[in-house]
Amino acid sequence: MSAYKKVMKQIHASEEFKNKMQKEMMEYEKREKRIPMKKISLIGGGLAACAAIAVMALTNINNDVSIDLTDRIEVNNSGPAAKVMLNIEGVITEVGEDGMSFTLDNGMKVVVTDETELGIDGPTAPPKEEQLFEPTFRVGNLIGGFTEDTNADPVTAAAIYTNWNFEDPIR
Repeated sequence: MSAYKKVMKQIHASEEFKNKMQKEMMEYEKREKRIPMKKISLIGGGLAACAAIAVMALTNINNDVSIDLTDRIEVNNSGPAAKVMLNIEGVITEVGEDGMSFTLDNGMKVVVTDETELGIDGPTAPPKEEQLFEPTFRVGNLIGGFTEDTNADPVTAAAIYTNWNFEDPIR
């Protein structure tokens, strides 16, 4: 508007023309809404994000096949098949004074005797140095084993396959 005023001062126009032009300029300014550059960049960014999402959605429409993890499994048919039943599972929360009895986080009390098999044996067993078995039972160790009577209190372990502390192993 300042440019208009400069020009109008230089031109000797009638007062009626000046008032009419000034009124039209004010109406034009009311109609013209300026959008700040920040709003324009936000709108542009939003449109770009919508376009990217639409492209990703359209490319995934034809890919309804789920991931099959069995493609990654390698089967060795020459190895013997074996299963171990575990019914003593948990983390040791308390060790008895004798060092051969303990309580697990699930509340099960376990006693290890001279007849209890320790570690994994058999034709497919790894060497004792590679097994997850520590020389002592201690709080925090993960236990995996088997008992014939799960209802006894305390249970007598027939086998303890795993005795390992993953956060602080002894060896």
